[in-house]
Amino acid sequence: MLTCGGSVSAIDYFKITNPKFIPVKVGLSKESSPEVVFLQNVFKTNLEKLLYFQFITESKEEFDLSEEVIFHLDLELKSKPFLLKIMLWSQGEKTPVSKELYPVGTNQDLRKLGLKLTDWFIKNTLGFEGVSTSRISYTVQKSNRRKNIFLSSFDGTVLKRFSYNLGSNNLSSWSFDGNNILYTTLTRSSAQLAIQPAKRLRAKILSFPSGFQPLSASWNLDGESILLTLMKQGNADIYNYHLGNAQLDKIFAWKSLETSPQMSPDGRKIAFVSDSARPRRPQIYIHNLNTLKTERVTFKGNFNSSPKWSPNGTQLIYERQVKGYFQLYIYTLSTRRHLQLTFGRFNSEKPDWAPNGKQIVFSAKKKNVPKLYYISSFGGRTIRVTKTPSNIAETNPVWSR
Repeated sequence: MLTCGGSVSAIDYFKITNPKFIPVKVGLSKESSPEVVFLQNVFKTNLEKLLYFQFITESKEEFDLSEEVIFHLDLELKSKPFLLKIMLWSQGEKTPVSKELYPVGTNQDLRKLGLKLTDWFIKNTLGFEGVSTSRISYTVQKSNRRKNIFLSSFDGTVLKRFSYNLGSNNLSSWSFDGNNILYTTLTRSSAQLAIQPAKRLRAKILSFPSGFQPLSASWNLDGESILLTLMKQGNADIYNYHLGNAQLDKIFAWKSLETSPQMSPDGRKIAFVSDSARPRRPQIYIHNLNTLKTERVTFKGNFNSSPKWSPNGTQLIYERQVKGYFQLYIYTLSTRRHLQLTFGRFNSEKPDWAPNGKQIVFSAKKKNVPKLYYISSFGGRTIRVTKTPSNIAETNPVWSR
């Protein structure tokens, strides 16, 4: 259960932890002002992606008589100077439970205001931080074309190509400060790692000793080094790579294959994948950097992979093959329990957490090509992130910090 913000006294809580949670109805008044209509559209598009709300168009009078609509949002545009007056009403209250006044500028400013409005609404109703200004880095591949890294806004309406080199680009990773993106680039002759500032198009290619082939990598907490998998003579090991001097420190020197290292948010643990228990049957492990002890955490299923830490470091989201299909699971470290999150006769893969820990983004192949989806971190229904054509595959999503 998550309590609402303290100002919303009419509603005690929403059971959003229940996978069968029914979205809360929100009322929006009909508006004729193009600025307010634009703001409402940005607000609705972003809030619907959260999966906890649905919209009803009605007047304030209809809201007062309704028993179904829990919240009503009034947006009023005042001129000279242009100011947007926002009032949030809650069922059973005779006065607004919260209100704000924002200056209004250009259309670009209006979108930013709409995102701010969305996060303000979430904070005042559900009591946690919104993620409307966050972005998703993911891999895009058109039919018979090279793979490239793209960035998507949270609502899926603003898409931007990020990688522009001549290789096939995949497996991106955001730095903890959100300033840089690390990804793998493949050419006909080699595999390389590239680091690119999130606000620039120029990438830096990392160098490795002869005979080493990088497979994938992720960031360390300090932003000055990365964790990566290097293949040499058919064996994959995990290394720490110092960006300043290109120094390599081997972390795991097992005879098996070790891949997909992920540093915990506190910098004390590394989650990774290994087939040491049984060849070609990968399982998930956690290595404690303080005690230098390594613990296996998955035992069911022949294929468990793609672990990602929750923002608070208490859980892992990962994929497991179940009856021929990949499904998403959450592992809680304190209880050692595994919770299945997705179901269905299709693959759900490569999950990652929202910065607030309340949602998961993943790739699912429900039809001919995989697309990106959101799901609550408590399970339930899913929703598409983008509206791209059917000939575009979307895979390996990673949420900005």
